[in-house]
Amino acid sequence: MPFEIPINWTWVRLKDLCTINTGVTFKKEEISSDNKGIRVLRGGNIQRFQLCIKPDDLFIPEEKVKKSILLKQNDIVTPAVTSLENIGKMARIEMDMCNTTVGGFVFIIRPFGASVYFSKYLLTFMSSPTAIEYMKSITNKSGQAFYNIGKERLMNALVPVPPLAEQGRIDRQITDVFSRIKA
Repeated sequence: MPFEIPINWTWVRLKDLCTINTGVTFKKEEISSDNKGIRVLRGGNIQRFQLCIKPDDLFIPEEKVKKSILLKQNDIVTPAVTSLENIGKMARIEMDMCNTTVGGFVFIIRPFGASVYFSKYLLTFMSSPTAIEYMKSITNKSGQAFYNIGKERLMNALVPVPPLAEQGRIDRQITDVFSRIKA
């Protein structure tokens, strides 16, 4: 086990907590920037804990996108192929985005169940220095400056899972700290 956890917590593999899928792949001639169809978010749309909609986002015809990769509330998105310093850059989807997906170089981490607390907890853990170091350790260098995070290896990551009530307390504390930082 990576580190000691409280007795009422459990170590669980990520694959037992969620699914991980990549977004849509497309040919250059299939995309446009005319705001018609399904918006395709890329790694540049993902900031730490925040998703940014940009004026230069790409769009793809609806029939080219599987409904299963449209973004849903509590999904977590993170670049699957990125520079080393951007590994661990993640955002949580706050509400269903029925006209939005991500590109093929981005992971959609979709927790089983619909717990807002668990989704927020998972985002916080996956953005922690411990999880980021693990993700860096399972990357493969691709070309000059990009690193691929291996999906299968990521699925085997161990996540310390607290009881639901504790997840709620953690969420409230994090929300309180972030609100003070922003003030």
